[in-house]
Amino acid sequence: MPTGVNGSQRFRGWAIWAVATLFPIYQLAIQIGYGSLEKGISNDLNLSLIESSLLSGSFLFTYAIMQVPAGLLLDRFSPRVILGISAALCGASAAAFSRTDSFVSALFFRAALGCFASFGFPGAGLIARRWITGGMFVLAMGLIDFFFGLGAVGGEAGFALLREHGITWRQIMNMLAIAGLVIGAMCALFVRDRPAGMPDRSERVQLREAFSVLFTNRRVLLALVYYGGMIGAAFGFGGLWDIRLQGAFGFDETESVDLNSWLFVGLAVAAPLSGIMADRMRRRRPLLVMGSVGALCGVAGLIFIPLVIPYWALVANLLFTGLFLGTSVAIFGVACDSVPPRYSGTTIALVNGGGCFVGAALQVIPGLLIGPGDCHPLEAYQQVLTIYMVFLLGSCIAAIFSDV
Repeated sequence: MPTGVNGSQRFRGWAIWAVATLFPIYQLAIQIGYGSLEKGISNDLNLSLIESSLLSGSFLFTYAIMQVPAGLLLDRFSPRVILGISAALCGASAAAFSRTDSFVSALFFRAALGCFASFGFPGAGLIARRWITGGMFVLAMGLIDFFFGLGAVGGEAGFALLREHGITWRQIMNMLAIAGLVIGAMCALFVRDRPAGMPDRSERVQLREAFSVLFTNRRVLLALVYYGGMIGAAFGFGGLWDIRLQGAFGFDETESVDLNSWLFVGLAVAAPLSGIMADRMRRRRPLLVMGSVGALCGVAGLIFIPLVIPYWALVANLLFTGLFLGTSVAIFGVACDSVPPRYSGTTIALVNGGGCFVGAALQVIPGLLIGPGDCHPLEAYQQVLTIYMVFLLGSCIAAIFSDV
């Protein structure tokens, strides 16, 4: 938005951004809510643990693969039209998923959900880049992550509550189908591509040129490594395996879901605060180092010590782990500030896609390592889940070598 805007224009920018942000909230409810529906889906479709982890990860795989194409399309064409169509197609895919009767068809339609949902986060981020003024872009990204966290908690705890009241996973998916159609209509009606007076440079964005700029940019590459470990842990560990791990520690399904929700509460709280800090700090490296080291220690504690600490301490550990993971939003400012504005959508999509691809891999790999069967000893979960600590160590190294 051009400088010198008045209060009503600024309010309009935030309002347009808020409508666009409904899509990524919806996306994360579908993505993370799978953890609450997983047992019902697995029992209904007679899935093995490996098939269930593949089904969960299929969303993130297609989501991650589509991030760069989504960013390029958003930079080149109308975000309003793209967000409206893709949200509606998410709704259609959710309706189709609710009617699946086999692993293959479920895999196809969950992958389709990930494909169409891939436009939500970079679309909201691009709207923020164009409409949010006053050096508050990272705050806007932090608020997107805040609502992301609310979507995760709503999807996970909310779906679990619906299940307790006799609502089946198929009925929940039908509700999500309706929500997708409504959000698509709202994006098409109320989102605007750019403020009046902002030049349209979309025709200049070319795939080869974008890749040449982004993949030779040191800060973008460091952002990929950093965000991959951080959000990979949030989506992989928090999106599936922490619930399984809590079950191995002796908690029932409801307790496991409730415990895991605290991780996303922490992420939701930290994201906007980190955005404010990142926008005001002259150097962002201390925040990035603190977040990655804290997340590494928190995940290590969650994997190895819950049996020897009281329940309240376990809740606190999950909450603080989420708080540290939520600081990862600062990396978007690092990446976007290092590239020309016309690549903003593609940059956001690339960094987000890298994190989601790692998250998808970290949902599937533990299932392959732990082997067939539905019941495994605690030690087996602890051994395979140490992979999260390896990726978070990579985030720590990327933060230390950043120069921001």
